Amino acid sequence: MDIGNRIIQLREAKHWSQKELAKVAQINVSVMNRIEAGDRPIRGDELSRFASIFEVSTDFLLGRTNEGKLKTNDEKQQFIEKIQEEFPEAELMFNDLANFTSKDIQDVYDYIKFKKSQNENNA
Repeated sequence: MDIGNRIIQLREAKHWSQKELAKVAQINVSVMNRIEAGDRPIRGDELSRFASIFEVSTDFLLGRTNEGKLKTNDEKQQFIEKIQEEFPEAELMFNDLANFTSKDIQDVYDYIKFKKSQNENNA
């Protein structure tokens, strides 16, 4: 799988459009389209930026390894789903959860759970 397809796979796992990813990556949408299509080589700074955005290694993006593929993204998704399921009223506050790290999302989940239990105990 080439780098463009890996970026597409990771982008779609976050349910982002090309335009949304281009904005997060701070690149032009047409450049984003050409990178994903394999029509433009990716620059080193862009490679690092995508690795950071998707919390994967540059080696994964370059197809040198499949290790750790979407491990952090799977973990993040689990906590996002827990928050959305257990605290639907919090969704409006956390529209940007996909940009959080796994640890940040877990902290948000734990904090909401703690605050809910505090409120229940004080009621």
